[in-house]
Amino acid sequence: MPLDWGAVVDRYQPGEEGTLIPGAPQTRVTAIDEERMYVAHRLWKDTLSRQNLEKAVELLEQGKMPKDAEDAISKYRMHVADERPTLATKVLKDLGYLE
Repeated sequence: MPLDWGAVVDRYQPGEEGTLIPGAPQTRVTAIDEERMYVAHRLWKDTLSRQNLEKAVELLEQGKMPKDAEDAISKYRMHVADERPTLATKVLKDLGYLE
């Protein structure tokens, strides 16, 4: 099943303090729009793109990425993007795409 971006927006809609990402201590979603999820840690700020998360879900559906979150990190980096791959896999795990 393709990534439901509306569900992602609903899940990570930030409050005043931002929304914590499970499994990623001190990392919060500070904003989310139709194209990106904006994240912040006390040491850095970055984004995760909708396009890359959708591509990862497609690869998972095609069996080209492992379902285990830890194993998926290097495959995400190699086949999707070197865009915070550890954080991206935490989000995909929280959404139920990874184990």
